Amino acid sequence: MLIFSITFLGFSVSAFIAQKLEPVYTANAQLVFEGQNPTFIKTQAAFIGSPRIAQAVIRDIGIENLSNNPKIKDIEPIITRFQTRFSSTLIPNSYLLDLEYSHHSPYIAARILNTIMDHYLDGQTSQSAHDSESVKTLARLRKNVETTLDTLENFKNYADKEEILNIEPTEEHKEAQLEYAKAKSKVDFFMDQSGTITLNHNSPDILNSKTIQKLNLKRVQIEQELKTLSYRYGPKHPEIIDLTAQFSTIHMQLNHEKHAIMTAVKAQYDLALTQFQTLNNPQIIPPFGYKTETKNKFNHLKEQAKYALKLYTEYENLHKAQPMHTVASILKQARVPYAPSSPNKGKILLLGTLLSFICGALITLLIETTRNNFLSGKQLEEYLNLPCYALIPKVKKDKDKPSADYVMDHPASNIAESVRALRLVLKLRADADKGAGTQDSKVITITSSFPNEGKTTLASWMARLAAKSGERVILIDADLRRPSIHKNFGQQNTLSLVEYLGGHNKLEEIINTNDTSGLHIIYGRSVPNSALDLISSDKMEQLVRSLRKAYDLIIIDSPACMAASDARALEKLSDQLLYIVLWNKTPREVVHNGISQFTQFGNARIATVLSNIDLKKHVQFGYGNAINDYSNYKECPAL
Repeated sequence: MLIFSITFLGFSVSAFIAQKLEPVYTANAQLVFEGQNPTFIKTQAAFIGSPRIAQAVIRDIGIENLSNNPKIKDIEPIITRFQTRFSSTLIPNSYLLDLEYSHHSPYIAARILNTIMDHYLDGQTSQSAHDSESVKTLARLRKNVETTLDTLENFKNYADKEEILNIEPTEEHKEAQLEYAKAKSKVDFFMDQSGTITLNHNSPDILNSKTIQKLNLKRVQIEQELKTLSYRYGPKHPEIIDLTAQFSTIHMQLNHEKHAIMTAVKAQYDLALTQFQTLNNPQIIPPFGYKTETKNKFNHLKEQAKYALKLYTEYENLHKAQPMHTVASILKQARVPYAPSSPNKGKILLLGTLLSFICGALITLLIETTRNNFLSGKQLEEYLNLPCYALIPKVKKDKDKPSADYVMDHPASNIAESVRALRLVLKLRADADKGAGTQDSKVITITSSFPNEGKTTLASWMARLAAKSGERVILIDADLRRPSIHKNFGQQNTLSLVEYLGGHNKLEEIINTNDTSGLHIIYGRSVPNSALDLISSDKMEQLVRSLRKAYDLIIIDSPACMAASDARALEKLSDQLLYIVLWNKTPREVVHNGISQFTQFGNARIATVLSNIDLKKHVQFGYGNAINDYSNYKECPAL
């Protein structure tokens, strides 16, 4: 998610920069030097871009076309700017000189380059080539052509700016444009962010299809029948097998029909796009003209420009036909470039997106390598080489209700399902222990590195759900430093484990049996000075031994192991130790040190549980949302 966000940000920034950059157009022309040696041509390449030629061009073109700030009258920076935009290159093994000039306006770029060549050739012409009257006439005609072309271009720009174009598309063009828009709106539902056509089950074409609706209705009917029959028969019953086969067939038909609809929408879009592009081709459809008054004036100016250009061309051809002694001639006149030479927007987008993707990957890698906590059960297992039995989601606490009541009030929540899954894993482990001939896994101690990591709440939830399912369960609050189980249940801890271990009360007097789930509870009381002595006493060991005979499951809530040593004593009385790790909080070194307290003196049976998981962030970190799917299951109505 982080990589995608950074990549998208880089793409957006690159697109913004590419959009803001002003396009530059490069005009191209060529001069040919017949019979000249390469050394002479190289000197001419430098002479064409000389300040003398630049000053002559500035006088003809105007300082406003060569300077970003027309108010600046100093010619030196303008000449420097001119020389930066102009380039002349000798083509190897030829008599050709390649000339280029770049400008933000394509018309000005071509005009300046042609003016450069005119001034250069005028300087190279022999004195006897033309008489002065002929030269003056040719210059006057050329000036007239430039004036008429400038007038025509200025009028066109003015007409465009004032939006006086009278664009009236044909009915056929309107219809093609409408069909294209409809097809585009349909195909957009099947197009992802990269422009790839993918199947979208929520597309209106799929949702409104009568065939799809009928198949969905039939599938729902079969699902209901399967749910109903599954309460009576097993999966190998003939009716169950037959309905399962029907369900698979309908599922295949649905997929085939959806792909067919998607293909039809894509084909319709391609056809509409082709027709729209064909009708939009200016070679097929005549361009729409200006309004009548503006069009007449535009045509008049265009005829004047054509006449001036024709007159200049005829006189120029006559002028060139006379004997001349020149060292160079124009091989290719500069034409108006239609495509910008820079910036390359596609390259900017690609480079920006690629760099942002690499930065995102490096940042993500850096975060992952320097992360000092756990985000998934797999990380726990790989780091500790211990199994992770469950992932417990974060619960929104209700101040008006005890926290232990949550799983009773929300039996179908993802939290309740996660706790049931944990209990199932423990049962399977107990069954495996019985098969191996080892001691029953009845006594489970729950601890953590620090307080407030969710161990007491998890102990309360698991004990209640196990008791509600029919097991004989007792929950013992052995945290005699910060007891909190009585708070979770909203009860008083007047009679507690301390009274029994101290010999003041009998066992039956301290066991609370009035929980709605059938759970039995022994509360704790805070005695920090004598807590370890009581927990490690022989009477505590005798208590656990006697409870093994009366209960199916004994859950002991112990203090945090990094705060006290009580959990180490309780682990010796237990069959299984559950070590709670707070998601995205508890440092790895702390967890490792806490686990080491139980493994350094023997082969303790330890498993971990990742608690208080923020499901939304869990998905954003890329670890899936399977936990959240538990809450999508609903109770089937009774028959």
